[in-house]
Amino acid sequence: MDLSVAIIARNKSDISPNCLASAKSVSNDVVIITNADHKFVNYSDQKNYAASKCKHDWVLSLDADEELSPELINELKTINYELSAAFKIPRLNIIFGKAIHHTNWEPQADTHIWLYDKTRGHWENPVHEEVVTSGSVGQLKGHKIHHSYQTVEEFITKANDYTSRETKLTNPLFDFLRRYIWHLGFLDGWHGLFLSYLMFIYHLTAWVKKNSSLS
Repeated sequence: MDLSVAIIARNKSDISPNCLASAKSVSNDVVIITNADHKFVNYSDQKNYAASKCKHDWVLSLDADEELSPELINELKTINYELSAAFKIPRLNIIFGKAIHHTNWEPQADTHIWLYDKTRGHWENPVHEEVVTSGSVGQLKGHKIHHSYQTVEEFITKANDYTSRETKLTNPLFDFLRRYIWHLGFLDGWHGLFLSYLMFIYHLTAWVKKNSSLS
């Protein structure tokens, strides 16, 4: 089955070499869309535009700081695409230099549709975008590798942008307890505690921004 890879990035220089290399290992049609190529409105709009430029119906979505694991590369070459309209893929997050296996950032929790038939699916939501499809959804075992936040400054900068676009408010204390206790964040050491705290601040900030705009 022919497969396209769609990559969105602020600038081409933001795309990691590993991202490009792994994309080219599974596809001869790698589409890169930057903010200079298409005016940024929101993440769903950007990813839908990227998909529209892909030659093939099946699209794998990659972010500039992601790459494909060897297991996922092999799986993409061998799965039966006719069985589903889309496939969920787990993602391993590397945050502040550490692979996170708990804290609601574990691959089992961070599993979403990133491979889909664009004739039967599209992206929705301005932030925390998701693929909505009209067909059945399969599950792959191989994972993406996401080189996420490298510094606290990067987290705060992105959080300021995301919280301004956030449409769904979450109780900050509930989210902290859910990540640190229910999702065993304490097993990630100080990373788990700090990430749970940062997400507490994220949801509190979103709540303040939302309620300030209503006053």
